[in-house]
Parts: sequence; structure tokens; C-alpha cells
Amino acid sequence: MVKEPEYLTVGITPLERVYKLLSKLDSIRVSKEIGSMVSKKADDLFHKFMEQVELIFKNLPKPLQWRSFLNNDLILLTDIPSIVQTASVKHGLNKAKI
Repeated sequence: MVKEPEYLTVGITPLERVYKLLSKLDSIRVSKEIGSMVSKKADDLFHKFMEQVELIFKNLPKPLQWRSFLNNDLILLTDIPSIVQTASVKHGLNKAKI
């Protein structure tokens, strides 16, 4: 995925790129589920990356659904200042304690 131009242009940092890609894939998924028309470009993007994303999350040491990661875990990495993230890891704090 890293060499794909669509992936590299959506954000500066890897974290931004992951967030934007997963958000876009989720948006396309929701649109398809409710029966909305999806552009060919969006549909192609969905099919190009979805299999890779699902494979990555399936093969994690503790398997996780990518939508759950997007909605529950990724926000911890993007919205919490890095100093708080570092302290929470050091002290073994969970999401509620952060």
C-alpha cells in the first residue's frame, strides 16, 4: 500500500494517511449499504484497498475489525497529545483512564 499514489497523497504523516484512507473506505462502505450511488473512482478505491486492509487487521496478533479500530482506537492516536499518549503507555492506562 505504501507505494500507491492514492495512499501517499492523502496525508503528510503515516497516521494521517491511515486515518484518511480508513475514513474514506468507511464512507464508501456506508454509501453502498444505504443504496447510494458511488462514483467509479470511489468504488475502484474501495476494491483496491479493502482486501489489503482486512488482511492486515485479520493478521494482527490480536485480530481486530478495521471499523472498530477507526471508530474507537484511532481517535486515541489522533486526538490525544503525544505527551499524554506517552504517559498513558508508561502507566498502562486504558481509554477510560486517559
